Amino acid sequence: MGHKSKVTSEHWIFNYLLAFLFLPLVFMSCAEMPLNFKKSDAYDYPIKPGTPEWRAFTNHDEMLKACQVPEITLNKMSTTGLVETVLTYPLYEDWLAYNYPQQGFDAIETQFNGIRELLNRKDAGEKLLERYKTMDPAAIGKDWSSEKRGFYSMSFQNIEILLAQDSILTNLSETQHNDLIKQGLIKIHAKQQVPSVYGWGSMESSAWVIGKALKQAQFVSFMQIIQTDADLQHFLDTGSFLNDSDLNLILSQAPQYLNEKQMN
Repeated sequence: MGHKSKVTSEHWIFNYLLAFLFLPLVFMSCAEMPLNFKKSDAYDYPIKPGTPEWRAFTNHDEMLKACQVPEITLNKMSTTGLVETVLTYPLYEDWLAYNYPQQGFDAIETQFNGIRELLNRKDAGEKLLERYKTMDPAAIGKDWSSEKRGFYSMSFQNIEILLAQDSILTNLSETQHNDLIKQGLIKIHAKQQVPSVYGWGSMESSAWVIGKALKQAQFVSFMQIIQTDADLQHFLDTGSFLNDSDLNLILSQAPQYLNEKQMN
């Protein structure tokens, strides 16, 4: 991995450009966000991006404070509502400002009490998986603006970052675990059909979910490969620096794992 210093520099620049391009999306009104959640007890943020109150903030700390959910509300909220609350968190895309997805997620977890509460729920993985199953990468309106297409693409990365967390994977049943791997394969193959919308970062996030799930399952052949593939181990740890070879490896290992599960 001697090439890492150069790649790290280039990747940091790439992430900076992503942040520059996508962070403005948080200023879309909630009505414009193509997430299509069903009505739930999700938190209705009192100050939203694009409003005069939001524009009046003078720094990031004021935004963070305004987005915290009252603890009494969090404690009473259903996990389904909490999933929606987290995925519509106005500052969720702050993770893009960091070198790696995992580093960025760790940062927003410390900043937002809704994420911390969700990660503590035993059924968080179940509810996230339910939501993930409803998402179709091909469901892009022909009349959508490039901004809306970009936001829709980011919605997959946002939920996949959550699904790749160890605390989420640990609480999935074996059936749910297998369903997640199947869904990850469905998503990545569908994304590959629309390269103008889903870039390499979106491929990485789907592959990250699949790879982390295979590792969580301690799939023997995959674990053996990890021991000798430092680049793959780095990708699983960070969610970044996926190369073509390791992408193909993950996409070949996942069906093998599922086939073995069907045979048992």
